[in-house]
Amino acid sequence: MTKKNVGSAKSMRISVECSCKSHLVHVNEQFEFIISSNRKQKLKVVISQDGEAILKELTVIPPARIAVSLPYPGFVRCSAAPDDPDIPPVLCGVGVDPDQLRPLLPEPADFDEFWDHTWKELAKIPADFKMKQIGSDETFRYYRISCANLNKQRAYALLSLPVDTPRKMPLLVRFGGGDAYISESAVLGSEKDAYAKLCFQLPPYPPVKKPEDARARHEKFLNRLGLKRYSHFGIEDRNRFYARTAVAGAIRLLDEALKQPGLDPDRVGYSGSSHGGGLGLYLAAFSGKIKAAFCGVPNFGDRGGFLTGRHTPDSNSPEYRSHLETLLYFDTSYAARRITIPVMIGVGFEDILCPPSAVYTIYNELRGPKFIFNKICHGHAGGPPEYQPIIDIWLASRMAGE
Repeated sequence: MTKKNVGSAKSMRISVECSCKSHLVHVNEQFEFIISSNRKQKLKVVISQDGEAILKELTVIPPARIAVSLPYPGFVRCSAAPDDPDIPPVLCGVGVDPDQLRPLLPEPADFDEFWDHTWKELAKIPADFKMKQIGSDETFRYYRISCANLNKQRAYALLSLPVDTPRKMPLLVRFGGGDAYISESAVLGSEKDAYAKLCFQLPPYPPVKKPEDARARHEKFLNRLGLKRYSHFGIEDRNRFYARTAVAGAIRLLDEALKQPGLDPDRVGYSGSSHGGGLGLYLAAFSGKIKAAFCGVPNFGDRGGFLTGRHTPDSNSPEYRSHLETLLYFDTSYAARRITIPVMIGVGFEDILCPPSAVYTIYNELRGPKFIFNKICHGHAGGPPEYQPIIDIWLASRMAGE
């Protein structure tokens, strides 16, 4: 059994355990959520399908055991909380034959045609590649790079190149999470790194110098657009949607980066989580230059999943739900069908931002060698102590050509 605890100023502790140690069961297999606390206080318990469709709602006084089964593949989540806003709910998630999950909706018939048109449109625009050195050390020279992109935008990134150019170093490519804006600190001071790095800036403006200025610069950008999140930009039109422009710009920048001396084009890896995990799947599907990719808790999978109750509102905002026709062209589970390189996926069984049912639809569609790490007692962020070392070892072995 696996335990989760939460503390509060009032020293109340709640734990939710699963009777199945692996947190994995089969369809129609019964298991139990076991709830305990150091106080005899009423708790509101919600049993849901991955945080969306409610299966049970009840009030219990710990200790309590709640039997559950699911007649179809998916994820069952238990949320337990007192009537106290200072104490967040404790979550526990269980996968029910998750290897059987598939995207709810079929991909658009013109999915490939849409992306082929994207590459043809990009090819008609001169690259106008620009590169400016921003620093150096004994191992690397650091650059801000940019190129012309779709929709009259420019794409930006930061690049480190080895000083010893005959060395031919591997290149690690990255997108960040959230709105994925970066500062020059993303690459500066990397002299001990075993890889050169290419770090993409998601929004179409140059990265700032100092990390403390990054948030203010991004808020100014969003205010000008009248948006709270850049990931809503252009959602009314698939050709203007931010993800199309971002992916096109990143692929062009990667192509230009690999023309520079000192990089080994046969050892190019990708690492990113959340939004960075989703964007990495697009690059793995469409670039042809990525040789292996780690995509942790990737977003934008199974965009129609909310129609059957297996998406959380946190992951699928009203803006997304009302523009499903656009989003289907950017569903990462469809992109996964076009990926044949090795991919490692991380999934949080308690993740409310990129729910595990959506992540598993991505994983199940991958066509090449693949490995999934189940963070059974974690949500979107973090993981058990072995999580990051396993990621590092997995990436290092692939980038070494193993």
